[in-house]
Parts: sequence; structure tokens; C-alpha cells
Amino acid sequence: MKKADRAGASKRHAPDRTPALREAIAESDPAYPILAGILGVVPASRWTFARVSPKGELISVVPSYADPGSLETLEDELKLQRAKAPTGPRIAATLGSLHDCASGITLIFADANTQFGILTLLREAELGPFTSSEIRMLTFALDALTEHLSVLRLQPQHAAEPIDKKPESTPEQAFYVLDGELQIVLAWSAEDQRRIALTGLHTRIAERLPAVLEETVRDLTSAWSTSPEAGVARPVPFLVVRTTPLSGPQGLFIGVRIDRFQQPNSLTGPAARFHISPREVQVLALLLDGNRLDQIAKALFITSSTVQDHIKSMLDKTGSRNRSELIARVLGWELSATS
Repeated sequence: MKKADRAGASKRHAPDRTPALREAIAESDPAYPILAGILGVVPASRWTFARVSPKGELISVVPSYADPGSLETLEDELKLQRAKAPTGPRIAATLGSLHDCASGITLIFADANTQFGILTLLREAELGPFTSSEIRMLTFALDALTEHLSVLRLQPQHAAEPIDKKPESTPEQAFYVLDGELQIVLAWSAEDQRRIALTGLHTRIAERLPAVLEETVRDLTSAWSTSPEAGVARPVPFLVVRTTPLSGPQGLFIGVRIDRFQQPNSLTGPAARFHISPREVQVLALLLDGNRLDQIAKALFITSSTVQDHIKSMLDKTGSRNRSELIARVLGWELSATS
């Protein structure tokens, strides 16, 4: 199959699986972007999400399919998972009913003290088993949404912006080497997958990255035939993808590093360093949250062309060629895939 044909096939097999999510959860909901990102990166035949109230009860159940028993099924799943691990975030093989599906993965979003939500992803046999790279991306999503919901619950709604500080721990990373056809030839992780309890779940070693990430790598390396250079992108709210050219005896390979995105504690430092205006900081903050130009314009009560003017100004001030490079420079990301 030619490269263009494979790209088309990837898009055909990765349909928009978020209509039910959009109907049930407002796009302004803090959980929406990450849940939509999960469903975009890891396709599922069926999925169900619910929040957990402070009393431990499931509320706001959102199934992707009509099932009057979805609440009871999810309650049973939460009890079974908590019998294995009473507290904290968890990603594991689904222990309860799979209905007519062949495999399932359950994510419990929680910190040491509080449970925030539960998500089950079920796959029919035609979708095939979950791959190692998909599971790795789900661990990033688990941490990202758990951290985000934990911070929202602990902070007052109008809390003052925290001061700049370095993260207390190194964020998770996954590394891949791809050949010219974007096949994975080498993969490894920066840390062990400490929360994965997938005993009994049939998985397979990934031959390719999930379709959304593969398209991101394809875009970042589209000009490599003339000028191979490092690139960075944020295809979904909880992931950052970096690419770098790697030369080997058999030619050029693609180094890919995937990190969990961590929102900066403050933009005051970058704003001062690059002389970014307060209004531009507002645009930048919304851009970092994955908003489109029209969404930024609506949030700030300005036109899309004005948003573009602010972005162009920040590109000039930071010496960036595009939005990806702007974000990388403001957040201090290095464009190396292995550093």
C-alpha cells in the first residue's frame, strides 16, 4: 500500500467517536478535552464514562450506546476494580461484563484520597486487541485527567495564579524509532508502567503508533526529504509529540518522543522574557488548552482576525516560525526526541 493510501486508510478507520460525548458533556467541561483526546487516540467499539461524587456515588453517566443498565454495570466495575486496588488512579483490564465485546480496559481517575471518575473502553473483535502503544497513551491520559480534576477540586475557583516552580517529578515519556514507512522498529519507556494491571487481557506489540499520532508524525516530517529537522506538536490535550531525524547505516530514521503534557504553573516568566502583553498571555493560555481560533475569539470577545494578530505578534517576539515552535519556546521545551 502506498503512503497516501495508508494515510487515507488510517483516517477511514479512525472516525469521530465523540458525538455522544459532545451531547452529554459541555466542551467547556474540564474533563471534555482529555476524554475527547482519549477517544481520538484509542478507538473503542463502546465506552462509558461517569463522574464519582464526593460520597462515592456514580453521577453523570455518559454511555456511547443506549443501555439502561450502564449505571449498574459501571458501579459493579468500580467495586471490582477497588477490590483489587482500594485507592489511587488505576488502569486495568475490565473485570466486569464485556457484553458482546472481546476486550476492555478500565481507567479510574483518582488521587490518594478522592475518586473523580471512571471510564471503560470496550472493543469488539474486529477492532483487534489494544496495542502496547495505545495502553501507554492511556497511562498518560490517566495521569493528566486525574491531576487536572484533583487541582480543580483543591483550588478555589478564583485562586490567584501560583508562582513559577519546577515540577516535583519528571513527567512520563515514551520513545519510539520509526522507519521511513512510519513502522515502529524500536520502542521503550522512561519508566515502568506502575499502574497497569492487564493480567488476562490479550494485547499485542504495536507495529504502528495510534492513527492520530501517526498523522502528527507524518505532518512534522513532511519536509524531511529536503531539510530534516526536529519538530514538536500537541495533537491532543494530554500529549506532546517530538520528532528528530536519526541517521543510521540503513538511512534516515524518525526518533519520536511522547510526553504527557503538563500545564505550566504560570506564564508570567515567559511573558516577561519575551515581552508578551497581558492580552497576548490570555490568547496563549487558551491556545495551550487546545482551543481553536474561533473558540479563543469567543472566550475573549474579539474577532478571529484579532486572535491571529496576537499570535503573529507572539511569533515575532519569540522568533518562532509557527504555533508549534511558539508553544515550544514559551514552555521551554527542547526539540530533541531523546534529550
